[in-house]
Amino acid sequence: MTLASASRPVAQQRALPQLPVTVAAVFAMLLLTALFQLPDPMIRHDDYPALLADPALFYAKTLTEGRWVNYLWHLRGFVTPAWLNFLVYQLLWAVYLGCLVHNAFGRETEVWQRVMVALIAGLSLPWVLISMWFNTLIPGLAFVALYAWLATRLSERTCRWLMLVFVPASLMAYTTYPFLILGLSLTRAGVARSARDLAGLLALFIASFALGMLAIYSLNYAVHGVFGVPMAEWRNPSPAHDLASALENSKLAWRFMVSLIQKGSYNNEALALLQAALLAGAVLSVMRRDKWRALYILSGAGMGLALICLQVIRSGIDMPVRSGGFLWIFGAVFIGLLAVEIRDSGRARMSRNLLFTLTAVYMVFGGLTHYLFSEWHRVSRAMAAELAGGEGPVYVTGTYLSLQAAKKSDLQKDQSVTFRLKHLTGRDIVMCESRPGDCANLPEEMLAGLQGDGFEVRRIEGGSVLMLSPEPLREGKLEAARNRRQ
Repeated sequence: MTLASASRPVAQQRALPQLPVTVAAVFAMLLLTALFQLPDPMIRHDDYPALLADPALFYAKTLTEGRWVNYLWHLRGFVTPAWLNFLVYQLLWAVYLGCLVHNAFGRETEVWQRVMVALIAGLSLPWVLISMWFNTLIPGLAFVALYAWLATRLSERTCRWLMLVFVPASLMAYTTYPFLILGLSLTRAGVARSARDLAGLLALFIASFALGMLAIYSLNYAVHGVFGVPMAEWRNPSPAHDLASALENSKLAWRFMVSLIQKGSYNNEALALLQAALLAGAVLSVMRRDKWRALYILSGAGMGLALICLQVIRSGIDMPVRSGGFLWIFGAVFIGLLAVEIRDSGRARMSRNLLFTLTAVYMVFGGLTHYLFSEWHRVSRAMAAELAGGEGPVYVTGTYLSLQAAKKSDLQKDQSVTFRLKHLTGRDIVMCESRPGDCANLPEEMLAGLQGDGFEVRRIEGGSVLMLSPEPLREGKLEAARNRRQ
């Protein structure tokens, strides 16, 4: 009787459903890393339309980016608070990451090891950066998370055919989401691998991707009268039209890959070297142990990177580092497989220390990034407090580029100030920098801006003036992109 009762808790512990435990643990750690964002998460200027469920402000992106799924989300007709949307986004991301490692490692690893690998993948800088568009990306990530969950329940064959539905849907939400779907098949454990099977999988993915592009082109033609996805002017495109221009644009593709290494390591040289050394060692290790498993994973990373570089060369646009986030999905699986091999060779402590150390590094850097990016929201709350009680429009003089908070939070356009202050105060916000005619009647000393750092609020008849310094601390995004081309 004693032995039976003593063994029952062990049996019950072993019977815990591993996938829900993995997802819950990943979700908790993601929230811990983003702790400073939870009460008032950072929102990018072009994410406000999704927060406010305003389709008119997002409509142009259906033509220039083909993001029709996101546009349907803007039509939902109800508004939920930003903190709730942020929690939903992080939960969906945790579901995908949990399902990815659950399928990639099967019963080769303990739950805590899977959680570590999931966090290494999910807390890379590209994914931390893109999380600032959480309101817009909820529907697309929901498709990805649903597919990931189905991948833990259905056969690999069934999941592959489902790509014909989920790849086009995810493509119409965010361009690189389809590679998250492909990653689930390429990293899956316990499947037969061969050159023929890999070719068939990649061919099916390409067909699914092409089907998504055809759907986008068809919708753009039906609604906008344009069969294609023309680049928005603010991206400053320079399409390749001959060999010389293609070679010139290839410099942008090279710059993007260099940026992935530099910025993808949180601009930390030591972390960049650590990542490169670990990844190289992991690839060689997996290649030696299971050649086809390594080739499957490398094919996904290579295809995604090739398509991005081809788009850069074709259109001549600067591609942000967040577009390459899928590479960290594949890289994390390689590192996880390396940890398994180290453990199986009798060095369990080294394997454990490797995963814990790298996960801790990513959590620290990710947490600092979340903290720094929330600086604008802390300062803007102080601005709103001083503007409280006033009526009429708020005229903003000087430039938002003079704010330390704008630099730390990497505000990309003055709409970041307009949307944020309007959302907090409910008043009309007039940026004198971009609308000088609307500010012509302001007193000269106010129009000149603030002499010094920070901000100052002045009351005037019929409104308020928020004075900022006219001296920028950095270039605006558009100006910086143009200067790089010259």
